[in-house]
Amino acid sequence: MKKENDDLILFDAVDAAKNPRVQTELLNMAWNDGNLRAVAYALKVIAKARGMKSTAEESGISRTALYKSLSEKGNPSLSSLIGIMKALGVTANFQIGANAI
Repeated sequence: MKKENDDLILFDAVDAAKNPRVQTELLNMAWNDGNLRAVAYALKVIAKARGMKSTAEESGISRTALYKSLSEKGNPSLSSLIGIMKALGVTANFQIGANAI
């Protein structure tokens, strides 16, 4: 966090996302919202915190494609999301809800 004008505190999501627990909470909140844009944003913040260049290299997509797919107007494919998640060490565990049985 950085102070500006002594009474305004700016929040830096990328800086906060350097903490693995913050990364986990950010992804869980986004996933629970059920919104692809929220999930993509969470992955983007985490990728920036860890380094976009290394995330792109490890996910097997170009840096430009990584920025584009995680942008506000991006529409990442499932294979891109899975590649990005693997590069970031993100795993998912699915369960069938009791109301679905």
